[in-house]
Amino acid sequence: MTSYFQHRSASELAMCSAEWLEEKNVQVIFARATQIQRSSRRVTYEGPLVRGEIEYDELVLATGSSPFVPNVSGLTTDRAPGIFLYRTIEDMEAILARAQQKGVRKAAVIGGGLLGLEAAKALLDLQMKVTVLEAAPTLMSAQLDMTGAELLRKRLMKIGLDIETQVNLQEVLSNASGVRFIRLEKEGQESFLEVDLLIISCGIRPRDELARQCQLELGTRGGVKVDGCLRSSDPHIYAVGEVASYEGGMVYGLWKPGSEQAEVLAGTLGSPSAGLRYHGSDLSTKLKLLGVNVASFGANAEFWQHRIFDCQDGQANWCVRSVLEGNKYRKLVFRRLPSGGRKLVGGILVESVEDYQSLCDVARCGRELWGLETVVMTHGPRANPGQIEDMVYPRDFPAPVLDMAAMPAVRVVLVGYGPVGHVLLQNLVEQRERRMAITVLCEEPHLAYNRVAMTSYFQHRSVCELAMCSPDWLQEKNIQVIFARATSIKRSHKQVTYEGPSGSGEVGYDELVLATGSAPFVPPVPGLASTAGVFLYRTIEDMDAIIARAGSARGTTRRAAVVGGGLLGLEAAKALLDLGLETHVFESAPHLMPSQLDSVAGELLKKQIESLGCVVHVNVQLQEVLSEDSSGEICAARYLENESEWTLDLELLVVSCGIRPRDELARGCDLDLGERGGVKVDDFLRSSDPHIYAVGEVASHEGGMVYGLWKPGSEQAEVLASTLGSPSAGLRYHGSDLSTKLKLMGVNVASFGESAAFWHGKTYQVLHDDEKPCICVRSVLEEGCYRKLIFKRMPGGSRKLLGGILVNSTDDYHALCDVSRCGKELWGLEPMVLVEGPRVVPGRLEQSFPQARL
Repeated sequence: MTSYFQHRSASELAMCSAEWLEEKNVQVIFARATQIQRSSRRVTYEGPLVRGEIEYDELVLATGSSPFVPNVSGLTTDRAPGIFLYRTIEDMEAILARAQQKGVRKAAVIGGGLLGLEAAKALLDLQMKVTVLEAAPTLMSAQLDMTGAELLRKRLMKIGLDIETQVNLQEVLSNASGVRFIRLEKEGQESFLEVDLLIISCGIRPRDELARQCQLELGTRGGVKVDGCLRSSDPHIYAVGEVASYEGGMVYGLWKPGSEQAEVLAGTLGSPSAGLRYHGSDLSTKLKLLGVNVASFGANAEFWQHRIFDCQDGQANWCVRSVLEGNKYRKLVFRRLPSGGRKLVGGILVESVEDYQSLCDVARCGRELWGLETVVMTHGPRANPGQIEDMVYPRDFPAPVLDMAAMPAVRVVLVGYGPVGHVLLQNLVEQRERRMAITVLCEEPHLAYNRVAMTSYFQHRSVCELAMCSPDWLQEKNIQVIFARATSIKRSHKQVTYEGPSGSGEVGYDELVLATGSAPFVPPVPGLASTAGVFLYRTIEDMDAIIARAGSARGTTRRAAVVGGGLLGLEAAKALLDLGLETHVFESAPHLMPSQLDSVAGELLKKQIESLGCVVHVNVQLQEVLSEDSSGEICAARYLENESEWTLDLELLVVSCGIRPRDELARGCDLDLGERGGVKVDDFLRSSDPHIYAVGEVASHEGGMVYGLWKPGSEQAEVLASTLGSPSAGLRYHGSDLSTKLKLMGVNVASFGESAAFWHGKTYQVLHDDEKPCICVRSVLEEGCYRKLIFKRMPGGSRKLLGGILVNSTDDYHALCDVSRCGKELWGLEPMVLVEGPRVVPGRLEQSFPQARL
């Protein structure tokens, strides 16, 4: 909008033409909506020339926002000439007309945010003396810390702006010719500022009056409350942009979040099968403000909402590194991890923004940083070795912590001690705001061990190799472990009842965490749950039983089978092969790993696994498990394959058909559950009881997704540890990336996506362009390698990488993950270069380009 002061042409700002609207068959009525009649699905409107009603099947509110005008005597735009908002073309024309009047030379802008400073620059270009009035202690207080804002203030004063901060407006005085004075109060002293022109730029408020009138649910700070599909409390009314309150909380006042919401809403209305969902927007910004390069970036919105950019080193587990040299300032905020690494959370850059985009990518992808990486990042791409050495030597030590011993201990009880429970403990003992007395109820006879590496047990057969902690570590951290199973929760008394080999009892809590994990799902097939020789694949005891059974197999067949062709089922098949058994895999889906791979990748994986000697059966329906009459031992399995019935003699059968959350404790005490089971938790991992939390495979985030993977559980554990031990940090959980890369029976397999919607909406299974609207699919299959990338067609002709599948070509997996997560727009040959991979030769790329249809 500010460019209007140069070209003064509305056509220069126009985003569409009447011809485009006519071509797209879009009807425009120049009128203001006055009422929504939800029961009859009608909207009433009034305009200069028309009034009436219009019916709808789906209604979208994109009413935006209106400028906020502080409640100050005399501060009004409809009475005194010379007082303006800074919002519309009409506002710009009125400001220009006032500035050209004789004798109008002194101006002021109320508001030192981004828009206020842009208005000040426009007035400065009109040869006016300009004063910026800001109530906060600093300029751009929503994006910059004290140091960055002070540096900006000095630079702006050099170009002729007067800046007053921590100012309270008392009154605006006007006469017949217009505004004359502003009465101010600063640090107890009253003063008068003479002005001829005054612009109000004090933020915005959602224009939600239509929603209020028809009683839609609103957000905590106004705006229409919407879900991930941008749907309001009325299933036929949606909201987008500055009037939308995502999940009832955040209302974004920036262009980029609005355009991202618009993309999702277009998919929701026009292509619902695509399953697009909105997960919030990145508030990172980079701009040139009155000649000063300023950038602020973060991993998510909490970086700004909880003012993490203001944190100091050692505060709430943050590690802060900053450099101030001349007119350049860099401040990066990292989170300390129990492993010793760091994660970049966000930062502020002033006049040193060359690596802004790469820093954004590192913050968003959550990569762990080690050694000198944090120091090198802080100094930036032009740092010299001497600067880095000065920061590292002498080595700095963490800031002194609070006197924890003087604080009352919060009783934290952890039910379940698996891998996620241990990560939670590792993070809890690092927290610095609350002293905690931690008790763990461990149902298994072993302390936490690494289930991800469970298959390696068949080689080393050592519990110590899998152990994630020792009794010494627990004793050092003053953590009490009770080897017992929790049997009930008494919420009214804040007590957990337990039973174990050494007795039963009760333990009291202030905060209770359920980390009970999941249990294997056993299909209701006759004989599957009751026959000797059928095993699960979950615990060390399961592994020992499988090894013992394989060692005692003396029949003529020495044959085993695995029910389930997912990741864990294939790992079990590999273990059985290594035990010297003839191994079969039964999968009910048309191909292996149906939750991660498409049919082409699944068939390629099947061929390569069969080349190792494993027999794979797909499209299988297990009918019955048969046993010997005398011993009750398994002897065969009867199944349907491609509508034909078969019987396979067996001595051992492993069931790996997925998992179900172990939520029986939650059910017993009437906690809210998710749609598919599990304890329903919010972004703080808090259940419907404010003193009970859930984490890992028993947690149903927002009542929907239950993750069955290690990485989401560990990410939840980090957030929950902060919630319990450092609540001022304000960390929130926003869901996890389901991307995976693994080596499976000698085959390198990877599946990645920009968000969980890539898998939930089955986008990864799309094979051709015409299967889903706006989807562009590019793939390469040759010599045992498969690469398929799925792009979204953007209105301007560019592409965005949504995700992909890689088989035996995973060298650039992490780079592709970063491209998809950061939402970078791709142009020209970029998509085809990504599809062909890092080892493509120019000639081959040229051959494929004419058919690419990019």
